[in-house]
Amino acid sequence: MSSPYEIDITNRQTKFPVPGELFHKAVAAVFSGEGYARGEVGIAVVDNPEIHEFNQRFLQHDYPTDVITFPMDEEDGFLSGEIMISAEYAADEAQQHAWTTEEEMTLYVVHGCLHLAGYDDHQEDDRQEMRRLEQHYLRQLGIQYDGQASASGASSEGAC
Repeated sequence: MSSPYEIDITNRQTKFPVPGELFHKAVAAVFSGEGYARGEVGIAVVDNPEIHEFNQRFLQHDYPTDVITFPMDEEDGFLSGEIMISAEYAADEAQQHAWTTEEEMTLYVVHGCLHLAGYDDHQEDDRQEMRRLEQHYLRQLGIQYDGQASASGASSEGAC
């Protein structure tokens, strides 16, 4: 049986393995958990220079970041968008927080999916809600997360 979620992963960096199956499970968990029966998402895994360029171009932030999202469509139980994550940024953060780069990147995918579903992290209350949902979905994937990592620490939502 095929998934109702079309997920296209593009790896544009060479230093770190991409946990594609875990990314698929993360997208499905968030999308279904947030009430989207169908969806399409593109996930680009890049390095710090590339995400820095996109962060500067689209958000006018002159630094690399963890994740940037680009919502595209939401209607009748369907959600689509693009998520860009930095594997290099994830590796640095994972080392600081004593978990794997793959777990940190999966956090970024969950965080990006929450942005696509309409969640925001500009205000403290919103950040706390996103952190709670990140924990919820990561637990579903068998990843223990106590909010130690970076994805909800700063606004990362793209052009929307």
